[in-house]
Amino acid sequence: MCLAVCGLGVMYMNRRALRHFRSLPVAGLAIVLTIACAFSLSGCSGRQLTPEQKLEDFRYLFNVLRENHPYLALKARVEGYDWLAHEREFEDAICRTKTDAEFAKEIGRTLLLINNGHTTIVSPRLYDMIVSLPKQMKPWLDEAAKTDAQTVKKWFDLFVSGLTPTKVLPFQAIYTRGEYYVISVAEEAKAKGICPGQKVVSINGTPVHEFVAGLRGSIQLSYDPGHRRVYVDQLVVTDLSGTYDVVLESRDGARTQARVGLVRPPGNFVNPVFPTNLRQKKSNLYTGYLAGGKVAYIHISQMIQYEASEDDKAALNKFFSEIKDVPSLIIDIRGNGGGDDRFWLLNIVRPLATRPLCWSGGRVARSGSYMVPFLKANDEFAGTIEGVSGEEVIVDKTALSRDLTPLQIANLPPETLTGSFGDIVKSAGVMSPSGEFPYNGRIFLLVDRSVYSSAEGFASFCKGSGWATVVGGPTGGGGDGSTPVITVLPNSRMAVFFPSTMGLNPDFTANEETHTTPDVLVEPDPEAVVRFAEALTRGVSLGEGPNVEYDTVLRECLRLALGGE
Repeated sequence: MCLAVCGLGVMYMNRRALRHFRSLPVAGLAIVLTIACAFSLSGCSGRQLTPEQKLEDFRYLFNVLRENHPYLALKARVEGYDWLAHEREFEDAICRTKTDAEFAKEIGRTLLLINNGHTTIVSPRLYDMIVSLPKQMKPWLDEAAKTDAQTVKKWFDLFVSGLTPTKVLPFQAIYTRGEYYVISVAEEAKAKGICPGQKVVSINGTPVHEFVAGLRGSIQLSYDPGHRRVYVDQLVVTDLSGTYDVVLESRDGARTQARVGLVRPPGNFVNPVFPTNLRQKKSNLYTGYLAGGKVAYIHISQMIQYEASEDDKAALNKFFSEIKDVPSLIIDIRGNGGGDDRFWLLNIVRPLATRPLCWSGGRVARSGSYMVPFLKANDEFAGTIEGVSGEEVIVDKTALSRDLTPLQIANLPPETLTGSFGDIVKSAGVMSPSGEFPYNGRIFLLVDRSVYSSAEGFASFCKGSGWATVVGGPTGGGGDGSTPVITVLPNSRMAVFFPSTMGLNPDFTANEETHTTPDVLVEPDPEAVVRFAEALTRGVSLGEGPNVEYDTVLRECLRLALGGE
């Protein structure tokens, strides 16, 4: 189970991305190189890295990921990009860098090409959370001690400095229901027949989904398991030097072709995120009532670190004490990129549960040695969570039918049966209720594509245990099974975050591949999103709480909560 900092490596991207040393084990090599470089790097952050130092850092990173990253083969199989095959290309690019800034951007690009939300250069915010982990998470603390906050900030700032585009397409298009729909149009595009509600068909003669796939390495992409393609939440371009030929299609099938130039981001472009009104607020938690008090409602923006959640816990307890006789409860985690599993385990589920809750799943790690101490510490720490117990079984790869069902065997990612992966672990957990606020009403969990990491874990738990009915769009995944790890490059002391294990759903599909499909699948209506964007542009009052006029997903969830079938 992912228990500490899952999901935080990608916060800066929300929505909510080399030869090998063989003479020493990776962990030992990290220690040797860190000691060797400590004197030369201490107190000289203004000095540029030498070409040799940059190449050595790259090779160290590539080796660690080659031996330990759980998703490299999966990405090649599912998304068609074999990261390992590009080693020489990456190495040559590193050798061409002339400054620290270029080096940071190239390392960042290399990580973005893996296309995993937990694989990233560590941000200052993530670093602060890592160094404040409980002492039981010692491997994270030890690795983080090889760098410092100032160095982390330097490399992260250099990496992200060029990520925000200075120009954009003269229309705004969002991804929903498997397509890109225009929601806002600049004046330059209106004159060329582009209007809200149109579907983007192609860009520069390339089908739009192929065009977006070609952005790999420039921005963080997401994976849509339902349509088996990568996507971006809002359509972007990364080449700012020219014009673009676009083809769009209206609902009646009529097509519009236009050549458009790029513009500076217009003031009328808005970010129509759901739930309305709430994700823009500073508070992490919102509680209230819908349908005249017949449905209790909670929205949680982030699964903040449990030790820092006292205020949210107090607010939740107060709300729970008031809703005992309310027939239904909606817990809305749309937009929640993760954090700490203990937030939802201890602050929400245990207080409300009326019976022991069981769930199952699995995980598998690569056969590399780097994350061994991390996994051991994660498992030991998991055993200390109050009210949670469980057992694990090591699956015999030579006799799968002894431990797995036929469906689980069929779903098991083929790469996990190779020698590059270690033992497959089958797990079963039980949560006992705390008895504080037992709730007997119907519970619904509202999710979308930005639900990631420990928020993803909450969705998977609700679906697997049956504690809540999961409603909304497919989740974003990131259920890695164990807390991602940190590694610090020996010369630059740049910190990098990456997954430690491949998380397996109860049916033993890889969560990174299939994510969690809701019990009731419903995604935002493009027409409603257009109306929402127009309302935001005009400054229309949306009220205080979530607004179901534009939020078609919440509207459907509310219908179910009121007894609809």
